[in-house]
Amino acid sequence: SEGSEVPKPEAMEAAEDPPPVAAAAAAAVEPDKECGAGQGQPPPQQLALQLGGIRKRQLSRFHPYHGSNILLGDDATVAYRRASFADALTFSESPLAPGDIFLVEIEKIERGWSGHMRLGLTELTPNVIRTSSEGLPHFALPDLANLGNSWIYPISKFEINQRQEHANESFDEEGADEVSHRNLLGDATHVRTPRGLLPKRLLRPATFNGNDSDILLTDKGSRIGIIYVPTANSDAKGELHFIINGVDHGPVSKDIPLNRAPLFVVIDVYGTTKQIRIIQLEGILSLQNACRNVILEHFPAEAIARLPLPGSIKRFLLVRD
Repeated sequence: SEGSEVPKPEAMEAAEDPPPVAAAAAAAVEPDKECGAGQGQPPPQQLALQLGGIRKRQLSRFHPYHGSNILLGDDATVAYRRASFADALTFSESPLAPGDIFLVEIEKIERGWSGHMRLGLTELTPNVIRTSSEGLPHFALPDLANLGNSWIYPISKFEINQRQEHANESFDEEGADEVSHRNLLGDATHVRTPRGLLPKRLLRPATFNGNDSDILLTDKGSRIGIIYVPTANSDAKGELHFIINGVDHGPVSKDIPLNRAPLFVVIDVYGTTKQIRIIQLEGILSLQNACRNVILEHFPAEAIARLPLPGSIKRFLLVRD
């Protein structure tokens, strides 16, 4: 099994002052006006700095605690395995929210190893693991998974399916029914997430020839993500889906407890996978949603109802549509 694969020997080794709420909220429902613009309001440059600060805090990063062979770069959004094939575990800096997508792109590969990146979710908080006497395991599979409360899978699990998809372009409807699953991405050009509407093109490889069908999931440029949502039968259980180059490959687990502990993303930069980068999906927020995020950054949801704002603006702030 892949968990026991051995590398080939030839491989190389605060609180802040609140922003002008009324102006930001008004701009949130009036997209033709600049957020915060107007007499008595801060100039656009100042607002840009405010939005930039929020943007920086919302950046998806890797956790500062990681395997000894991992080097983080570009503001902790890139993870590089500097040597060997072990001790390359990484975690998301923050827990992943239900319905949110955590997406990485393979930026470098290194031939001569067996196996590829492993990816999943864990309840084992990185800050707790670092205080344990055993420390961080060498591998995600089987070491970290054996500690329990983790749902981790090798991306090569989907390699055979991808090859079959390329070979079986003429797929009859009866066969499709047998392998059908809940497609969390839907059929539209955008997918709805807690961060807003997300163009599906961001989930696919950034190719220059317009054809990404030739990229295998283990290749440089491949984009691999995960998303989990409550199951259709229970809000207390979650199902974890893998998104491979813009395609939902269905649930790999439907038994993840959602009310027990936060779920962090865990990635083992293993085997041929040498370097990965987090694709920042929140960068496509509309001006409306950006203004809303500024307000919600400084005011808890329960305080919105007490703000001197029209009811329509309050509903917009509190409803994540």
